Amino acid sequence: MSLKRQLSLYDATLLIVGNVIGAGIFTTGGFLAGELPHPLLFIGIWLLGGLLTICGALTYAELAAMYPLAGGDYQYLKAAYGRWAGFLLGWLSFWIIGPGSSAALSLAVASYAKPFLSLGGGLQEKLLAVGLIALFSVINIRGIRPGGTTQDIMTGGTIIILVIMVLSGLLAGNGSWEHFASPGGSQAGWAQLFSTPMIAVIFTFSGWFASAYIGSEIRDPERNLPLSLFLGTLFVTVLYTFMNIMYLYALPLSTMTGAVNVAQLAMEHLFNPSIAGIISLPIILAIAASINANILTGARICYAMADDGAFWLPFRKLHPLYNTPHVAILSQSLIASLLVFIGTFDQLLGCVVFVMILSSIAVGLALFVLRRRNPGVRRPYRVWGYPLVPAVFTGTYLLIAGQIFFSRPSAALAGIALAISGLPFFFWWTGRKKLREAVHPTKPCD
Repeated sequence: MSLKRQLSLYDATLLIVGNVIGAGIFTTGGFLAGELPHPLLFIGIWLLGGLLTICGALTYAELAAMYPLAGGDYQYLKAAYGRWAGFLLGWLSFWIIGPGSSAALSLAVASYAKPFLSLGGGLQEKLLAVGLIALFSVINIRGIRPGGTTQDIMTGGTIIILVIMVLSGLLAGNGSWEHFASPGGSQAGWAQLFSTPMIAVIFTFSGWFASAYIGSEIRDPERNLPLSLFLGTLFVTVLYTFMNIMYLYALPLSTMTGAVNVAQLAMEHLFNPSIAGIISLPIILAIAASINANILTGARICYAMADDGAFWLPFRKLHPLYNTPHVAILSQSLIASLLVFIGTFDQLLGCVVFVMILSSIAVGLALFVLRRRNPGVRRPYRVWGYPLVPAVFTGTYLLIAGQIFFSRPSAALAGIALAISGLPFFFWWTGRKKLREAVHPTKPCD
């Protein structure tokens, strides 16, 4: 039994869009307005962030077309550096990236849903978060098609709401295009785009590589994987840019500065407070779509590791009826539920972001390694603008990783320590596999 290719280009693209769009696009503007006190910078950083993300997507696209398998980064790092590198990424994904993201996202949904459900703080919010993790886990255990359809519905709904919000906001006539004019005495300092504000923008774009993790379940992957990565990141870039144009049309930078509810403030100014109050609905839908995408993709990494004999073997098992890695999905959900109760949103977020950035850097460098080591290997897609495009992507992420490390060293060191802790387990699993192959040379490791 093996994973089945049941998802289309449409499914894969919406998976990326749904995994990217989250609370950040509704809240980041207030921080950026304070850091970038010029309209051109405020809009330009979203275009630049999107361009850097597209560079990353194109870099991943070549590797995804070469290795259209479950696991994404795990497969690329293993091919470039050896099984130990893929294992360490999978180890981090199993303990931090997958369940940490699910926990943080579910806590965010619970926080936004609190007023609608009349929830008390603390325990009730955490129970709702765990309930969401359980719901999406059950959906994805029941098949890749139910998981994909759920993703399509939630992401499609989010896109429709946001497009309506942007178009109606820009056409309402209650804003001012004068907000785009240069403030008196200020000049655009383009160097500011590559400082702390870019970290916030890159985080808002995070999750753009989602389809790479389910390469074994996408039809015609040599074509659809690269296309989904490019189309998904391009669409999000356009949407994010127009949303921020709408924010700036509604409010001057001085009003946005420091606000954590920029989208709501913009809607209040363009329409009225009663309509602005429903802004939480698309936020909830967008974050819920991210939870589903994270559960759908995250379990495929430890499944791929187990299938290679480098992880607990039950994780390679597929459900006899639904053909999904149900053991992997359940384990990730249990860890995520535990993290809901022992960590805060900020704590979880800090650790997850840093290790995700590190893994992306390693994948970007892997493209150079494989181009040099295996120049004759078939590549269904070759990245546009090589070597400039992957170099820009990798260099930018290195800069961001350095800034995160120095601003939050404890979270960064926690991620590094967890990565190193996986090495003894890697040697134990690989040694065990060699022993089994020596004893039973024709019997697969199961």
